[in-house]
Amino acid sequence: MRDLTDSEEFKKLEQEYKFLSRAREHLYQLEQETYVVLDCETTGLEAINSEIIEIAALRVVQKEVKDIFNQLIKPKSRISEEITRITGITNEIVEGYPSLSEVAPKFMKFIEGSVLVMHNAEFDLSFLNQHIFLPRKKPLQNTVVCTLKASRYALPHLTSHKLTSLAQHFGIPVKNSHRALGDAETTYELWFKLIPLLREKGIFSKEDLRKIPS
Repeated sequence: MRDLTDSEEFKKLEQEYKFLSRAREHLYQLEQETYVVLDCETTGLEAINSEIIEIAALRVVQKEVKDIFNQLIKPKSRISEEITRITGITNEIVEGYPSLSEVAPKFMKFIEGSVLVMHNAEFDLSFLNQHIFLPRKKPLQNTVVCTLKASRYALPHLTSHKLTSLAQHFGIPVKNSHRALGDAETTYELWFKLIPLLREKGIFSKEDLRKIPS
């Protein structure tokens, strides 16, 4: 499909038949969306009992990163040794950084009007809803893309759909795994690798994303 629309013959026909341009626009809607690709690091696995200690987000316009939100957050509780071992984030590192209540308004402004992309979105959304949106009585309105679900749909034959496994499958360099910015950067690269595979399954727009099984 990509070979056809990118061929010189197709481009010549496009000049004469305008409907072909509309066909191209339809096929590549997902590449043209404005996304915020994000990741959170937390003090535990359960949103109701744990806190967010780092948020990173990339604003992506027509496949290019245009802005970055990257913020460490000082939690109310102490960070456990296990979380420090996984993330490298210590209580000393977050000392002096703002609380989530200070960070939340800037973050909410940053994601406004964009499609959100996350790997294992249910996890991050549970924390964002619990600690940012529900306390302010402002429900999340954004369309959400989960690259974990999208990869299972597009690549059902793979034995692992972990972020690092998918990065290895696509040859995506992994930097700073289990830190918010590093994982957000990997997820950004992954999403644009998945889009052509989703297109082969009839997923062309953000509305079509609802076809992906939960």
